[in-house]
Amino acid sequence: MTHSNILIGTALTFGAAVAFAGNSTAAKLAYEGGANPLTFLTMRSVLAALLVLAIIILTGRSVYMPMRRRIAALGIGVLATVYSYGLLSAIQYIPVALAVLIFYTFPLMTSLYTWISGREKPSIAALVALITAFAGLILALDVRGGHLNVEGVTLAFIAAIGLTAVVLLNNRMVGASDPHPVTFHMMVSMTVVSIIVAMLSGGYAIPDSGTGWFHLTLGTSLYAAAIVTIFIAFSLAGTVATSLTMNVEPVSSVVLGFLILGQALNAWQVVGVALVIAAVLSVRLADIRRSNAARDASA
Repeated sequence: MTHSNILIGTALTFGAAVAFAGNSTAAKLAYEGGANPLTFLTMRSVLAALLVLAIIILTGRSVYMPMRRRIAALGIGVLATVYSYGLLSAIQYIPVALAVLIFYTFPLMTSLYTWISGREKPSIAALVALITAFAGLILALDVRGGHLNVEGVTLAFIAAIGLTAVVLLNNRMVGASDPHPVTFHMMVSMTVVSIIVAMLSGGYAIPDSGTGWFHLTLGTSLYAAAIVTIFIAFSLAGTVATSLTMNVEPVSSVVLGFLILGQALNAWQVVGVALVIAAVLSVRLADIRRSNAARDASA
C-alpha cells in the first residue's frame, strides 16, 4: 500500500463522508417537498443495489455467495433497514447534525457490548471516552435547555443500536468475504423489506413538487455514490485511514445543516459535538492499536 494510494483513498473517504452527510441533508428537504422516510429509503436502496450490481458485472466479480453467508447477508440487510429507517425518521424531529452524531456513537456501543459480554475488560482510557461522550451528548442535545425531542432522539439511538448489531453480526457471520456481493444482498433485502412495510402500512409518500423530486433524487444518488466510493477507498487506503476519516460525516452534517437547512447549534452544542467525536475517535484508535498488537503477536 503506497503513500499515494493512502492519500487518494483518504480523499475519497472524505468525499464519501460528505456525500453521506449530504444524503441526510437532502432527506430533510425531500420530506419538506412531500416525501417520507420509507420513500427515501426504498429509492436509495434500489439505486445502491443497481450501482453495486453494475460494478460487480463490470469488474468481473460474481454475486455468488455460499448459502450460509447469503442468508446472513440478507438477514443483516433486515437489520440495516431498521437502523436506516430510524436515522431517516429521526431527521424529521431533530436537527440532522444531532441525529447523525447519535448515530455515530456506534463504536462506543460496540465497546460496551464487548465489556458486558465479558470479551474484553474496559480500560481507564475507554471509560474516560465513554464518560466524555455521555457529557458531550448532554451538551449537544441541549437537555438543560428544554429542547429535547424524545421521539427524534429515541429513533436516532435505535439507529445507532441497529448499526452496532449489524457491525457485530457482519464480523461474525459474513467475515472477510468480498464486500460487493455482501452489500448487494443487503441492499436487495433492504429494498424488499421497505416495499413490504410500505404495502402493509400504505406508507409511501410521493413528492408534490419539482423541488421535492430534486432533493429525493439528489439524496438517494449521493448515498449510492458514497457506498461505491467507500469500496474504492478501502482498497486504496485500508481500514484504519478509512474508518477514522469517516468521522468527517458528523462534522459535515453540522456544516451542511447550518448552511443549507439553517439548523444552527449554540456554542455549548458545538462543544458537545466536539467531545463526542473526540471520544469516538479515541475508541477507534484504541481498537486499531489492539488489532495491530494482536496481529503482531500472532505473526
